[in-house]
Amino acid sequence: MRGGPKTLAVVALAVLLIAVGLAACGGGDSSSSTTTAASQEQTEGKPSQDTSKQNSDKSDEGKSGSDGEGQSGSSGPSASEFTPKPHNDSGGGSASYKTKGGDNSVQEFGEEAGSSEFHAAAAALHNFLDARAEGNWAATCEYVSKTITESLEKLASQAKQLKDKSCAALLAALTNPAAMAALKTEAEQANVRSLRTEGEQAFVLYTGPHGAILAMPMANEGGDWKVSSLGGTPLN
Repeated sequence: MRGGPKTLAVVALAVLLIAVGLAACGGGDSSSSTTTAASQEQTEGKPSQDTSKQNSDKSDEGKSGSDGEGQSGSSGPSASEFTPKPHNDSGGGSASYKTKGGDNSVQEFGEEAGSSEFHAAAAALHNFLDARAEGNWAATCEYVSKTITESLEKLASQAKQLKDKSCAALLAALTNPAAMAALKTEAEQANVRSLRTEGEQAFVLYTGPHGAILAMPMANEGGDWKVSSLGGTPLN
């Protein structure tokens, strides 16, 4: 994996750009909704719709996804409604993730961070994953780097079907509700083992569902770690 955090961020945004294009071309067909780049699983099936309840059932407001009528999907709960959860990470460094004879550029990126930086970056990753799993897109965006947030908002401004052009609204519109179970599983099982830093950039290396080894690019903004992609990139 060559190119560092910026390369992974560009890949994530390229996938998002394709997703926005598909959503724009899909018209009122809800099957055109895609998961965010953060979800590594592709899901099939079309969410059921009951048009007779659109005016009477207000409880559906706040759920993620496009409403299929050319309007933006609700961004859901506010960031203030999100409460960070405690997580226990095993640590141990990136050595256990190295592959003999393989590409270990991420595992050997920069240097292993100290304990305080490790825990701060791990908390930022967990908060991002937990907020995303709850469908709290406003909180999710608070744990995303400024570069990614600005890029998301730029993409949202180009999506004519979205009335709300915010980062949260775009994530809500692009995330297939069928993917939420997988996002919840990743949030629950994520185990951070390493933080490799070089200046203001870093990679959090963690184990996800089914033993997947994932790398999340990070950026340090004013002393706070933020994720620099919408999903971890598999290393195995």
